[in-house]
Amino acid sequence: MNENKPGDSQNLACVFCRKNDDCPNKYGEKKTKEKWNLTVHYYCLLMSSGIWQRGKEEEGVYGFLIEDIRKEVNRASKLKCCVCKKNGASIGCVAPRCKRSYHFPCGLQRECIFQFTGNFASFCWNHRPVQIITSNNYRESLPCTICLEFIEPIPSYNILRSPCCKNAWFHRDCLQVQAINAGVFFFRCTICSNSDIFQKEMLRMGIHIPEKDASWELEENAYQELLQHHERCDVRRCRCKEGRDYNAPDSKWEIKRCQCCGSSGTHLACSSLRSWEQNWECLECRGIIYNSGEFQKAKKHVLPNSNNVGITDCLLEESSPKLPRQSPGSQSKDLLRQGSKFRRNVSTLLIELGFQIKKKLKDYISTKPISGLVP
Repeated sequence: MNENKPGDSQNLACVFCRKNDDCPNKYGEKKTKEKWNLTVHYYCLLMSSGIWQRGKEEEGVYGFLIEDIRKEVNRASKLKCCVCKKNGASIGCVAPRCKRSYHFPCGLQRECIFQFTGNFASFCWNHRPVQIITSNNYRESLPCTICLEFIEPIPSYNILRSPCCKNAWFHRDCLQVQAINAGVFFFRCTICSNSDIFQKEMLRMGIHIPEKDASWELEENAYQELLQHHERCDVRRCRCKEGRDYNAPDSKWEIKRCQCCGSSGTHLACSSLRSWEQNWECLECRGIIYNSGEFQKAKKHVLPNSNNVGITDCLLEESSPKLPRQSPGSQSKDLLRQGSKFRRNVSTLLIELGFQIKKKLKDYISTKPISGLVP
């Protein structure tokens, strides 16, 4: 019944299709049970017409009992494949009065449809379901929304259309790979993210959607880098004697991260921060804020002792100035009042300066007259 011999499982042939190919995307997982000298492709087993899953998931092979598998192999050995003309055709077309039988790989070759849902029906190339479009207004090629390769927007075995988005077209192979990687919880339309309508249509058209979590969710420590945070003082003059990487919580040497980007940090003492609650931005983020229109409109307080400090030092090592909230109207009124007061002060100074110059000039002429100068 099974001509496989113990050895390398990669070289063992499936008892149904007699192929030793190990291609999960096409034939499903290849599983070998050395205890029973049995090797099967998952899809070959799942789509066989005369076998049912009578055991639990951990029993036999995927819940199919070993004795049932052997009976199905024996039944298929009497059926000839209508494609390769060899015995062992365990899959038959479910269309009424259709007597075609074939191996799973042979059915793929002839573009048969296998539905991985319900009764796991199979349809030959003459009776397979098709996508019907009432009107085709597409005159140019459109990209597959998965691989972005341009395709002719005409429904066929290899070209499928999304049931929820008219402009979403796919290669069958692209959809199958995505379905295997995404699983039932994340497989959805790439345009509108619909899952219910999209999955129902893809199952009808023979796309296998495994009942598992997404492959990226199963990868160990897949998101480990997201749990890391920046812990280093990046100001120009770090004052910590223990170094830039030193971090002592609840002290002045605790590192606070930039409230905007979180990818730069400072010791509280290195940026004159009195407490953890004070805001702090790194040089890059402060520069962006400084050059933004909102910052230019706001009234900026002068930092204390800033006469001998450059703008770079202020941006990098001083905490954010906390400005009182004011309405735009009150801010503009304050600016107008300050401007008019400044102009009055300047005018008064100029007038007073003019009077003093004239007075000094008269006194000088009266004491030391100069020839040619008319008093």
